[in-house]
This record gives sequence, C-alpha cells and structure tokens, in this order.
Amino acid sequence: MIFIQRREVMAVKKVSAKLDPKTSESLGADAYEWLIAAITSFRIPTNSQISENKLAAELGVSRTPVREALKRLETEGIVKRGEAGRFTVAMLTAKDVDEAMDLLILCDTYMFQRAAKYIDNAGAQILKESAVSMSQSAAKGDRDGWIAHDKIFHETIMRAANNEMIAEVSRVTRQRIQRFWARSVSGARDLVTCSEEHTEIAQGIIGKDMNAIKKSVEDHLGHLRGNMHEIVASMAPFFGTQG
Repeated sequence: MIFIQRREVMAVKKVSAKLDPKTSESLGADAYEWLIAAITSFRIPTNSQISENKLAAELGVSRTPVREALKRLETEGIVKRGEAGRFTVAMLTAKDVDEAMDLLILCDTYMFQRAAKYIDNAGAQILKESAVSMSQSAAKGDRDGWIAHDKIFHETIMRAANNEMIAEVSRVTRQRIQRFWARSVSGARDLVTCSEEHTEIAQGIIGKDMNAIKKSVEDHLGHLRGNMHEIVASMAPFFGTQG
C-alpha cells in the first residue's frame, strides 16, 4: 500500500494582527504554506472543518491572510467550501484523478506542441537545463529541488506557448495533483522515471517533433494517473475516500 509521507508542520512566527500592506502578501503565503504542510501531513484530517478564527489565533495573524490562503487552496481543490461558507479539507477521488488527467492530456499536448513552434534558443536552453536539474535532484532524493525545477520546466513551456488562459488551467490542475503525488512514497520512488519522461518531452519540443510530444505527454500522464489511483485507493480505508 502507498501512503502519503508525514512531514513536520512548518513553524509560523507570531506576528501582529494588524497587517501592513507591505507584509500582507507574505503573511498570506505563510498561512498557505502552513496549511499545505498541515493538510499533507494529516495534522488537519481529511473532511475536517477549518476554523478561520482558531487558525488565525494559532498563527498569530488576523483572519485576512488565513482567508486568502483558504481561497487559494479552494481554487486548487485542496479545500472545499460547504454550508455557511465553512471550509473543509478535500480529498481526491478516483473520479477527480481521471478528470484531471484527461484535462492535462488535452492542455499539455496542445501547449507543448504550440511551444515547439515558438520556443527560442534561450527557452530551449532553460528547458534542457531544468530537465537535467530534475534528474540530478531525483538521483539525490531531493524532492523539493525536483518540484522547483519541474515548475521552471513547465513555466518555460507555458511562456513559449503564450496562451495564459490554458496555462492557468493546466497550472492549477497540475498543482492539485502534485500536492499529493510528490509527497507520497510512490512519488519519491518515481522521481527518476518522471525525470526521464520530462527529458523526452524536452527533446520532442526542442526537436519540434509533434508526434513525439503527443506520445511522451500521454506516456507521462498515463504513468502519473496509475500512481495517483494507487494513492487514492491506499488512503480510502483511512480517510473515507470515495471512487
């Protein structure tokens, strides 16, 4: 069985409840990262309600950055808003996984092929370097480093493709999946394989090989789909995940 690995919840410094405009954004980012760590470590269990007042008091901030963080998590599908506007922790279902993968196959195939048409030499170099860096991070078991280089890889492609609306859909969908996969035992084990798949994608884009791009996208996302189904199935007995 595959379980999400536990990680320590990051400490957040106590700060003034009166937010300065220059620090409001960073406080919202801190609250967001704290919540992500707490949710992925199951300190805040799946399907449990999140009290804005209690969380704000715990973090030593006003409700404003907490609410901003929760709204951001809602757009990513990590939390959901229920009765009376209260937030609860959401969990991916098998149906969520299939819908996300189907959407990513459509978006990524289009965007990657479009990027192949317009990427310049500088973009191609960044793409190659980020793929190499992902492989190096995978070899060292550096999950955070791998995620950072993966973000550079995909953002480079999105810039070259130059369609921000589709890029945002792809970005949010990928992040929702990656939050669970990248912190799982399965994700850690598959970093090397995924790095190899990203190298193939980069080669297809740089070589402007549309058929190779389509195949590499389908292979990579098919691999990710299988891993995510294993993760969802393994968590179901503990968190009541429905298919």
